[in-house]
Amino acid sequence: MIQELREYSNNLFFKLLMGVIAITFVLSFGVGGFFGDRKEVVAKVNDQEILLKEYREAYENRMRTFQEQFGENAEKFAEQLNLRQQVFNQLIDRHLLLTDAAELNLLATDLELQDFIRRQAYFQKNGQFDYDTYETVLSQNRIVRHEYEGSLRTDLLLSKKQQLLGTGLVISSTEVEQAYRMDFENIEVEYVFFDPQIFIDKTTVNQVDLRRYHQEHPDEFQTLNQFKIEFYTLSADYYKDIVNVREREVRRYYKKNTESYVTPPQIKARHILLKLPPDSPEETLTEKQQQLEKLLTQIRSGKSFEELAREHSEDGTAADGGDLGWFKPGEMVPAFETAAFALAAGEVSDIVQSPFGLHLIKVDELKEEITKSLDEARDEITGILAESRAQKRIDEDLDRLSGLAGESFTEEALKLSKDVQISKWFDKSQVIPGIGSASGLVTELLSRKPGEMGVWRRNPILGHVVYRLSQVKEPVTRDYEEAKEDVETAVRLEKARSLALETAKNSLTQVERGENIERLADKLGLKIETLAFTANTRFLPGVGDNTEFRKVGLHLNQNQLFGLSLNENRADLIHFKKRTLAVENADEQKDKVRAQLRQNLQQALLSKELKRLRDSASIEVINPVFRTPDA
Repeated sequence: MIQELREYSNNLFFKLLMGVIAITFVLSFGVGGFFGDRKEVVAKVNDQEILLKEYREAYENRMRTFQEQFGENAEKFAEQLNLRQQVFNQLIDRHLLLTDAAELNLLATDLELQDFIRRQAYFQKNGQFDYDTYETVLSQNRIVRHEYEGSLRTDLLLSKKQQLLGTGLVISSTEVEQAYRMDFENIEVEYVFFDPQIFIDKTTVNQVDLRRYHQEHPDEFQTLNQFKIEFYTLSADYYKDIVNVREREVRRYYKKNTESYVTPPQIKARHILLKLPPDSPEETLTEKQQQLEKLLTQIRSGKSFEELAREHSEDGTAADGGDLGWFKPGEMVPAFETAAFALAAGEVSDIVQSPFGLHLIKVDELKEEITKSLDEARDEITGILAESRAQKRIDEDLDRLSGLAGESFTEEALKLSKDVQISKWFDKSQVIPGIGSASGLVTELLSRKPGEMGVWRRNPILGHVVYRLSQVKEPVTRDYEEAKEDVETAVRLEKARSLALETAKNSLTQVERGENIERLADKLGLKIETLAFTANTRFLPGVGDNTEFRKVGLHLNQNQLFGLSLNENRADLIHFKKRTLAVENADEQKDKVRAQLRQNLQQALLSKELKRLRDSASIEVINPVFRTPDA
């Protein structure tokens, strides 16, 4: 139940609600260096301005979602996906669609807005919209009502525009059936992978083979690029020791962030749930209430709440006596939470109605709200401020050092009181004492010339590397005697691949003539594996993303039991076992498939429409950060 309650609070609408909170109240985030002089207008779309504030809010909201999904890896994924540019482009698209919707005289009426809000369970009481609940939810989450309603109105308008694009779309039953089978028709096969490594010992080589291979494949036996550098590292810890945090800054930070030092109250509770769908008739409601009244009477006369929960609760926590564990304010739906936090330890509530049904709640333990004093938080705050200031200092120095010529290297090291280290020769496969793996650094050095200075940015813990490239050795082909061992390995592997392929082809012929695949695999010292997949399964366990394997497997049937998949250096003999088509809830699944096909078509039309609008629009990118090469 606790998971359902939390998921209910975290579904798409609630995230939209929280998104509005972020849009309204998150007015700044770490973009100082990124935006330079922080111009207010970042772009103009048909003379409509997109403000830095608007971009900043949208980006922060997307980052919140990333942080929920990816945790500490959020920044990394955002950078890989170029999230900053994505958000910027989406803001332009949003402006274009809203302008076009206005030109088409599309409106989101007050009645439509009211209807949407009234249908949200978060604002309902006893299954009906309750204005006081609406005001309370917005107030508790610090949402300005007119801004929230304005945002919803815009979303409804954009939804109308997209629905207009989909008008007249027809998805045929044939298309639905084909797509349904691609998702739900399961193909079960067994296969034998002819691993070249198994055949290596069966290969023979001679000097002629080895020398010929070495001569014909010189690139395989080249040395790696090698480098020597002078370097020192800069980390945030270096700057923490030299920055000074004043007492008034600590006090100001504490006052501004007092909420961060408040541990909210928590309760450990259990419940008995009788499920009640929102559209249940009055008789069902009365019946469920009477059931809970009887249980409540038993509890108050001394019957174990835990035992009754096991016997009567219709929730997944029943086996645990209704145990919900610990939770804080904001983690449960409002009606449940209000009732739970009004109880003292050991108390049992009256009947409580939530969107899930009717509950009896018992609080087992309570933890009071705790506020950490300034004295208790001083060291932590000092550390935060010192780290922030240190990061700013290191960023400034790294930016400055990145633009200097190599002649400044030694002088800058002296200014920073850094001892310069000199590396030995290294390539990308090696570890440099004082730095670690050279792989990432070599990527940078490949674009440098001897004498040039650079900065390899890593992270504050590892330390950023400030270097000057001293010497470079270009790759050369190792002579035969030096590379002989590697040459033999390569030749044997090549012959093993050929032998594996030849054996796989012969094996296909044999099983097609009636040879037992298990007996054949055993004779060859190979394993038989079993695998099930659909046409839309991309990654196959044990096989990987192998298009050819899927293609061959999908074409097998009772009339053609065997096939051979050849994909690059991999050969698999596949044996068809059976096909099964999920029939449980088939009509419901097909409805979902039809909706997905329709959504895909609408998305394609939307992309086409956005291209049309962009081609005919006047788009001026003012902030250079967002200028792409073709902008």
